[in-house]
Amino acid sequence: MDTPPQTPLEEQIRGLLGEEPGPALRGLLADCEPVELADALYHFSAADQQRLLGQMEPQQAADVLAELDEPTLEQLLDELGDGHVAGYIERMEPDDGADTLSLLPPERQEPVLAALSGPTRERLTNLLTYGPETAGGIMDPDVVQVRASHSVREAVEDVRAYVKRVGLDEFFSIFVVDDQRRLVGVVPNWKMLLAQGDEKVHSLMEPDPISVQANVDQEEVSRLVWDHDLVTLPVVDAHQRLIGRVTVDDVVDVIQEEFSEDLGILSGTGAEEVREASLVQSMKDRAPWLVIALCGEMVSALILQSRVDFLGSVPQLAMFIPVIMAMGGNTGVQSASLVIRGLATGEVRLSHFWRRLVREFFVALSIGLSFAIILVLGSLVLTGHVTMGLAVGLATLSTITLASTAGMVIPMLLRRMGMDPALATGPFLTTMNDVMGILVYLSIAYAILP
Repeated sequence: MDTPPQTPLEEQIRGLLGEEPGPALRGLLADCEPVELADALYHFSAADQQRLLGQMEPQQAADVLAELDEPTLEQLLDELGDGHVAGYIERMEPDDGADTLSLLPPERQEPVLAALSGPTRERLTNLLTYGPETAGGIMDPDVVQVRASHSVREAVEDVRAYVKRVGLDEFFSIFVVDDQRRLVGVVPNWKMLLAQGDEKVHSLMEPDPISVQANVDQEEVSRLVWDHDLVTLPVVDAHQRLIGRVTVDDVVDVIQEEFSEDLGILSGTGAEEVREASLVQSMKDRAPWLVIALCGEMVSALILQSRVDFLGSVPQLAMFIPVIMAMGGNTGVQSASLVIRGLATGEVRLSHFWRRLVREFFVALSIGLSFAIILVLGSLVLTGHVTMGLAVGLATLSTITLASTAGMVIPMLLRRMGMDPALATGPFLTTMNDVMGILVYLSIAYAILP
C-alpha cells in the first residue's frame, strides 16, 4: 500500500496560522526541530515570521533564529524590538549570540547589550573583540577545565558545579590547566568517569593537546580539526591561557560558509546569498566580475579585428574558435578547482609547487594531445584540408596545456601573496583563457596556412 505524500511543513504551518493561531499550531511547532522550522520560515513574510516566533517557546525561538542565514536573520532583527532581541540572545549559545548581535547596527547593539544579564553581556563583549572569521569569533567561551594538581574527586565536583552554573548542554573533553590557567592537557570524559577518586588529574591527562590561538583564521581551525579528527579544539590566548573551545558543529558551519564563499567567487557572484532578495546587493556582487569578463572579451575582439583580413581569406578558421576557447576555459577551471580544493583541505601545499607544476604540465599535455587528434580528424572531415586540421590540432594542444598550467599556477601564486585563491577562477580565468586561446590559434594558423 502506497504511503500518501506528506504535506510540506510550511504548508501545514500556513494552514494553521490564520487570524488567531491556536493550540494546534503551537503543538505543531513544538514537535519540530529548530533547523526544520528555520527552513520553513524562509517561505513567510517578516510579519508572519514574527507571529510564528511568538507561538514558540522562547528557547525554541532562540534556537530557530540561530539556524537562519544572515540576510534572513538581519531582516527579521530589523522588525523585532530590542527587548525581544535581547531575550533571544540571552538563550543562545554565546558564539551564536555574538554573531546575532554583530548583525545589529551599532546604535542598537548598546541597548541590546544593556538588556542582557551581566554574565551574558561580559561573554558577548569579549567575543565581539575577535574577528568574526577567527577562532575567537567562532569559539564558545564555556569550556570545562580542571586543575592538573587536583584529584579526580575534586575535579568531578568542579565540573558538576561549572556545568550547573553556566547551563552547559554537552561537552566532549575536559581540559586541564595549571595554576595560571595555561592549557597543559586534556582528559577524555570516559577516563575521568572510570578513574579512582584519589587519582591525580595530571596522571590521567594527555599532555600538550593540539590548540589554536584566538586570532587564527577559521579556515586554519577547520583544517586542524580535519587533519587530527578532533571533536573539540581548545582556544588559547597569547599566553597559552585557555579561553574557549571550538566544537565540530562550529567547524561544519565554517566549512559550509567557506565553500559557499569560494563557490560564489568561482561562479562570479561574489558573496551573494542564494536567498538574497536585494537587487542592489546582487548588482554589487556580480557586476565587478562581469566587467572583468567584458574587458577580457573586448581584448579578444581586438585580436580578431587585427586578423580580420586573414579570417576573410580562410573563413573556415572561424568554425573552430568557439571549440578551442571552450576547451581551454573548461580545462583551466578544472585544474584551478582541483588546486583550490587541495589548498583548502591541506592536500596541496605551496611547497608542492614545482612538483605540481610538472605533473599538471604532463597531464595537460596528454589531455591536449588526445583532443588535438580528435579535432584534427574532425577538421579534416569538415574542411578537407590537412593544414587546417594541423593548425586546429596544434592550437588545441597548446591552449589546453597553457590553460591547465595557468589554472594550477595562478591559485598557488595568489595563496603565496596572501590572497584568496578562489579569485583566480570564474570569469577571470575563463576570460584569460579565451584571449590566450584566440591568440595562440590565429598565430599558429597564420604561421602554417598558405
